[in-house]
Amino acid sequence: MGKKDELHLLFDKIVGNEISKRRSNMNGAAQEDLARKAGVHRQWISRIESGKTSPKLFNFFRFLLATDIDVVDVTRNIRDKFVNESAPLIKAAEEAKYKKYVEQTKKKRKR
Repeated sequence: MGKKDELHLLFDKIVGNEISKRRSNMNGAAQEDLARKAGVHRQWISRIESGKTSPKLFNFFRFLLATDIDVVDVTRNIRDKFVNESAPLIKAAEEAKYKKYVEQTKKKRKR
């Protein structure tokens, strides 16, 4: 897989922050304890919380269900944060794409 773009990196960061926040709210449960309960490796939780990787959907739901974290609430929070924080990135990408289109159109007219 190639290098992740800014939106993917932002999403990974938001997911990691949300999982970390939820874990902290569980009486400061250690990553090892949650990993054992969910049947995942502690390093998986560490990589998710640090934003270094995205969980596969199956493992993400398996983890949330095993740790009694409200799946609907957590996914809603992730969606809302992603929508709000990605808006400037999406707008900048659209503006860059438009500028490139205008430049290409100008070049074609000069020919």
